[in-house]
Amino acid sequence: QTGIVGLLGSNGAGKSMTMNILCGVLNQTEGKVYINGIDLAEDPEAAKQQIGFLPQTPPLYMDLTVDEYLTHCAYLRSLDKARVPAALEEAKERCGISHFSHRLIRNLSGGYRQRVGIAQAIIHRPRLVVLDEPTNGLDPNQIIEVRSLIREIAREHAVIFSTHILSEVQLLCRDIQMIEGGRIV
Repeated sequence: QTGIVGLLGSNGAGKSMTMNILCGVLNQTEGKVYINGIDLAEDPEAAKQQIGFLPQTPPLYMDLTVDEYLTHCAYLRSLDKARVPAALEEAKERCGISHFSHRLIRNLSGGYRQRVGIAQAIIHRPRLVVLDEPTNGLDPNQIIEVRSLIREIAREHAVIFSTHILSEVQLLCRDIQMIEGGRIV
């Protein structure tokens, strides 16, 4: 299934913790997490192959070029070596960063760094893309560009998107879940 589900809550409501649990970064204290029918606790490697994750702070290596970084991410995602060049070009094209292939990440604007972060989340063509406050800290033009990119990604992937901005979920999301104190309300 495709489309965008919004996780809406105030700062400290538990959005990031929920997303970190969903992506296997943190272990939950109760319940189970299934990704496309795969129990995250029983088969974490198979479940995580279904997920692309952009945490609140993108895990970027500032001293690498865009190509070096995305190639590294492709290998971390266990892509076959033969598939890496095509996956790299597709992710860069979809995120509008092809013209920055050889630029150091440290020399990119905040909006383009965010695009690189999204590219690493989709390079292995996951079924589910999880984006934790992807427009946080961006200027108004960058926010519009990133929203457009998220809409485009949602045509082919299921997307879970967190934010504390009501207008953002109203603009982007097909379904909205509100969270407070770590619980869906």
